[in-house]
Amino acid sequence: MNKWIAKAFVLFLLSGIVHGEGTPTFKKHIIQVPMNTVDRVWPYWKDINKDGLTDLMVLVQNEEKTFTYIQSNTGLPETPTQTITLPSATMWIALLDVNEHPGDEMLISTSEGLVYYCQNNGIFEIKPQKLIEAEQVVPRNHSPIAIDPNKWAEDSKNTIPVIFPDYTVIYKVNENYQLEAIKTVEHEFKSTMDKFNWNSWNVGSKRSDQLRIRTVAQEKSETNKEKEPKKENEYIEKLTEKIKKDSHWWGDHAIEEKDINADGSKDLVLWYSTGYIEVKTTVIVFIRQKNGKLPEKPNQILRFSGMPINFNTERNSVSLFYDIDNDGLQEIVLAELKTISISANSFVEMTVSKGIDWIVSIRQFKNPKGYSNEADFKLDVTTALPTSRWIEDLITLKGDFNADGRTDFIVRRSPTQCDIYFSSSNSKFYEPQPKLQLQFSSEGRMFVEDLNNDGISDIYVVDYEKGQITVFLSEPLKKKGAFSESR
Repeated sequence: MNKWIAKAFVLFLLSGIVHGEGTPTFKKHIIQVPMNTVDRVWPYWKDINKDGLTDLMVLVQNEEKTFTYIQSNTGLPETPTQTITLPSATMWIALLDVNEHPGDEMLISTSEGLVYYCQNNGIFEIKPQKLIEAEQVVPRNHSPIAIDPNKWAEDSKNTIPVIFPDYTVIYKVNENYQLEAIKTVEHEFKSTMDKFNWNSWNVGSKRSDQLRIRTVAQEKSETNKEKEPKKENEYIEKLTEKIKKDSHWWGDHAIEEKDINADGSKDLVLWYSTGYIEVKTTVIVFIRQKNGKLPEKPNQILRFSGMPINFNTERNSVSLFYDIDNDGLQEIVLAELKTISISANSFVEMTVSKGIDWIVSIRQFKNPKGYSNEADFKLDVTTALPTSRWIEDLITLKGDFNADGRTDFIVRRSPTQCDIYFSSSNSKFYEPQPKLQLQFSSEGRMFVEDLNNDGISDIYVVDYEKGQITVFLSEPLKKKGAFSESR
């Protein structure tokens, strides 16, 4: 399946929007990042000046510059609020509170150590201050990256790595803004370190010595095995090993611990998908008993048509479940092709219409019976033809556009259109027809986030190579409203 999914990601750029009654209006901002050469931009969103509005910092890698765009009540500016040229041999930059001066500082890691720029109401000071002086290892031809230590796991959140050839020292700034070395990690030159890769970079001047280090490096790879559910009895252990062997496309993502019945205890679900075009998903459910133990045999073994669509791009994983209606019970969400047989005629029809028909199915957990083989809700949707890596841009659960506290449904209809289905107040989960229709002019990667802190999801689309970022910021909900634009 992985090979098939690898063809299913299409980048697109948002340039227009159509909406109906009861939907929010959006103000469009098109930001053309100033670049002198063909480069790649990396947007980084954070409330820099702590005013409740998310600001934009853009890293232009080859030119080693950052551009900040401070959001106001009228939206994002067209031109940069500030431009900063990074020091030579910069490895990474981050926005982190490392000084008693109010607000986050721009922290920069270089070959000579770490420096930071203080900021006042979104404007960074010109003169950098030293935080740590150290001769760090910087790979040849290394382009700087932007990292967000605040999004790391709890045991590594807001830590600062200082990388030497043979070891890494992990620092943390305490409440008195004093640096504390909390761990020293000896580097292990083993290929097994790759499996701990997350927010990582290569270090080592020679290709043979290069090592991918996790942002907070692990002490010993042998003692930090990937987390997986406990195999509480022999049957589960054998079944787990069989699934991991047979479902190599998904790996350990087919083993999930979830409280699917909302009783406060984590249950165990083993699932795997097979097939390329006609995808089938097998689900094996173990409901935790009142004595805290899992049963010797599964409570349910279910076989469905379709594949999971709940992707987490940050963790590069996919889940079978999503609590759509916020009742604590986990729904199973799958998508299957409506037309399995791909004949010459149907292929021509798909090519002409530039779309593939899908059936999205949702199954509720119902006490005490569990999940039903029959779907509780089905929705017919049409997506663009899959032409690239990720399927999550074709069909995805993401964002709240009608401010009802429930996740809406986004479908990539074509290279120039995205349809949004609002969550429904009744038991049907979603409205049968899209209530928002987003029109695009060119391609780019879309992201959904509440950038102006109003409880309504906003959208931004990035054309990385062209340096163009299109942002749609929601305005107060109205029954009818005009689409506004800012360029």
